[in-house]
Amino acid sequence: HHARSWLEMGAGLGLGTAGYWALMRRNVADWDNPDPLSRFDGSAWVLDNNSIGVNFLGHPATGGLSYSFARANHYGVAAAFGYSFTTSFLWEFVIEFKEKVSLNDVGVTPGAGLPLGEFFYKLGLYLDSGHHDALGWDIARGVLGSGVALDRWLDGRPPPNVRSRDKLGFSTAIWHDFAARYGSSLVQSPGEASYARHAAGVTARLVTLEGYGKPTRFGRGFYGAELSSFALEAEASHYGWGLSTFADTTLAGYHAQRFERAGGTLRGGSITVGTSVGFAYLRSTANRYEGVEEAVALRGPTLKYHVPNRREQYGAFQLPGVAVDARLLGNWGSFEAEARLQPSFAGLGAAAFYDWAAANPDEVSKHILHRQGYFYGWGAASTIAARLALGPLRAGFQLLYGAYRSQDGRDRHPEQLTVDTPARGDLLRYRASLGVAPRSDVSVSFELGERRFSSSVGGFERTARSTEQGIAAEWRF
Repeated sequence: HHARSWLEMGAGLGLGTAGYWALMRRNVADWDNPDPLSRFDGSAWVLDNNSIGVNFLGHPATGGLSYSFARANHYGVAAAFGYSFTTSFLWEFVIEFKEKVSLNDVGVTPGAGLPLGEFFYKLGLYLDSGHHDALGWDIARGVLGSGVALDRWLDGRPPPNVRSRDKLGFSTAIWHDFAARYGSSLVQSPGEASYARHAAGVTARLVTLEGYGKPTRFGRGFYGAELSSFALEAEASHYGWGLSTFADTTLAGYHAQRFERAGGTLRGGSITVGTSVGFAYLRSTANRYEGVEEAVALRGPTLKYHVPNRREQYGAFQLPGVAVDARLLGNWGSFEAEARLQPSFAGLGAAAFYDWAAANPDEVSKHILHRQGYFYGWGAASTIAARLALGPLRAGFQLLYGAYRSQDGRDRHPEQLTVDTPARGDLLRYRASLGVAPRSDVSVSFELGERRFSSSVGGFERTARSTEQGIAAEWRF
């Protein structure tokens, strides 16, 4: 639906423009009023200084929305990405004409929006295959799968004819794995008193590869972004709260499986090898670190936009990299594992910058570090997830590691800088669990984990580290 897609793009940009000018008093702070010709010679293309929530959550969300609408209008993956990129480019290059063009937004909005949008497009297809005689499901379809729901309504098509339904009442043509969890942990950080942190979240995986996970044997390549995952978790303690989210889509690869059903049990194995793109985001005040508190309390330069930030901050667009998934199922239980290794463009908090700023009060460095406390950087990220079931026993492991060096140059206000100090940093998050399942879809586990954020700026280094132990309950459906 080409005309429909362009009309939807126009409507989205129109609403955004109306909101932009309605909030003019807030947006005027970002008005650079660049020379119009500077948009064409590259001198007005910069890295902006907005918050990590705007740059690595808000923009990917809007990119995912435009991508998912294009997919719902029957575009392929590449065309939908082009649609999302065009929407983002028009916003940055044309509509925000009073601002310099944000390089990070032009790339991150459609790039990180792809795994988000692909998952919610698949979720829309999945929900659309359910019964259409309940108001609750209609609301869910409209909210979580709005592109698919709107496309069906505008086409006037009847609900799909579903031949086989899963245990949730939706089509088995889309393989799913959903989970909801709640956990409570005791957190310990050097120099700080122990405190309780609570977390609740959901994870989901949707696969549209024909025959995936069914009692059949095959091996074939795919190239239509058939595998998508998504996770969302909120956490809170008496210090504050935080939000983390993750998305990953395997764009193309090869899948082989050999499953058979024996006595009502699915047995066999599968492996998927391909390339995937991803998105990750964490922003939290729920945790406290002595080193970070010391850093933000240091005397800084007399700049009105130097605002020390104590939050955990990480946002990333994981570029196409290596993706490997494996499953083993048998009468004994099951084992599932996923691994990703990807080039990465990210924003990462750097508490060490405040040490550098205190030691160099007459110097002005990256505007984003002074104003928001994080830097833009290039590096690599790796994620690993594994689950093991042996009878009633359950075990699991999750890991995220990323390391980055700053992108120097292209500051939004280069005329204000006296030095463009390089920065680097890394983060590590892992969680291991061991527990029991009183029934096949519910488990209760003891968990151990760690978080570590390290940064280095101008010879100064800071590391924030905490360990956690607690109990969590999970329901898979």
